[in-house]
Amino acid sequence: MPSADVVFLLVQRFSMISLYGALEPLRIANRFAGKRFSWRFVSVDGNPVSASNDIPISVMGSLADLGRPTMVVVCASYEPEQGITKPVLSAVRKLAAQKVLLAGLDTGPFIMARAGVLDGYRATCHWESLPGFRESFPRVQTAQSLYEVDRERMTCAGGSSSIDMMLEWIRLQLGREIAVDVADQLVHSRIAEQQVEARAPLTARYGTVDGRLLSCISLMEEQIEEPLDITTVADRVGLSVRQLERLFANTLKKRPMGFYLGLRLERAERLINYSTLSVREVAVATGFFSLPQFSRSFRKHFGNSPSSLRKK
Repeated sequence: MPSADVVFLLVQRFSMISLYGALEPLRIANRFAGKRFSWRFVSVDGNPVSASNDIPISVMGSLADLGRPTMVVVCASYEPEQGITKPVLSAVRKLAAQKVLLAGLDTGPFIMARAGVLDGYRATCHWESLPGFRESFPRVQTAQSLYEVDRERMTCAGGSSSIDMMLEWIRLQLGREIAVDVADQLVHSRIAEQQVEARAPLTARYGTVDGRLLSCISLMEEQIEEPLDITTVADRVGLSVRQLERLFANTLKKRPMGFYLGLRLERAERLINYSTLSVREVAVATGFFSLPQFSRSFRKHFGNSPSSLRKK
């Protein structure tokens, strides 16, 4: 049986950990199953590409050398817009028409979605850029998950989730036993068919196991576009306003509504970076009904105005 030809399309500032997380499972699978996978790196113009850590990576060809491989993996990270060019989008659409399996790592799904090849498919991307992705591509069925496999499309949240995505593909190609063997060699505790949250749980992020506080934070994260007042938040978690304020002060050293405002502004920053929404639309999407108020709050929190960040 001929080996599967896997092409990694590297976009400037791609994530190195995501790339090698996707590559190494293939190498290890070849140890257990014979040479079932081959791989090569390509860039838009055939020149080396620098990862987000500034390490340059050599490639074996350009877009013109893609041919008709088994799979093309779009590798991006901080600056996916560098891959949103006419030649890249045309190449991705051509591959989709040829029924080539298309995968995206980290923010690689932005390029795939811009090419229109994710419309009607389940997909994910890095949690930080997911709100902007969801707003920019409403025809894509987005999910905050480690990875998604939907017919001839695969996407993952970046980081170590590229290992999970590739383990699932290996399971589909070679069976569960090989996938588990590969995971074991990688000292990877998650194995194929296991899904966990794409982001660290609240307990880890905020260093607390207090169920009341975690319920409150979860409620705030869910109510970004239509923020609740402090009385409603306290009522929803079964506390008085005074108890809620004491809980936040003792555990997080913050006032509840100041913390809530920070969550909304962080969401706004991600939407400005990773969506096509206007600054006014971002303000509305994060619960600000006055653009000047939004701009003042944003500048105070980040030291820069939202419009300046968008231009940058």
